[in-house]
Amino acid sequence: MIFRQQGLLTYVDAFASLLIRYLEMFRVKSSFKTELEIKAPLNRVRDFFADLDNFCELLGGVESIRRESGGVARWTIATDTPVGRVRLSLPVRETSPHVDTVEWSPALNETQNLLRYSLKFEERKGATLVDISQQVELRRKRAWELHPGVGLMGEARLSSALQRRINEAIENFLARVKEKLERG
Repeated sequence: MIFRQQGLLTYVDAFASLLIRYLEMFRVKSSFKTELEIKAPLNRVRDFFADLDNFCELLGGVESIRRESGGVARWTIATDTPVGRVRLSLPVRETSPHVDTVEWSPALNETQNLLRYSLKFEERKGATLVDISQQVELRRKRAWELHPGVGLMGEARLSSALQRRINEAIENFLARVKEKLERG
């Protein structure tokens, strides 16, 4: 009985230690969610979003998307922040649960640069409704590991700046996609 209690206490102590390290971590978060109606067939819209080259071509800040072994796609993104230019590498894996969904989630062992986006497609009166959701979370032990000037800003201010830049880039991207797909 004492051994079981000690085992449980050891497990609880280990969990508490991990939780404390997680809470002490510097984190920057951003999320985006919207719906977009595109006057084009569902298959064409889904195929467009499934082709990662289209993101490189039309989404500002995306420098490259490189396919790697194990089904990983590594997004290289650069953006200007109030403290200078930040360049990130975000490894993701496809996790699309249904044929009417394109979804990418963080690669299995990724703990610092987390990107998840999901696009759900629904045919509606000769058009395609796209439900778009994206989350980005950057985690570092210390703020300066992300960029030397980040420590001067703090999480909240940097998250706000990142949110603004991501929203701008995605809104511009979606407007360009809509125009391109509706033109044919």
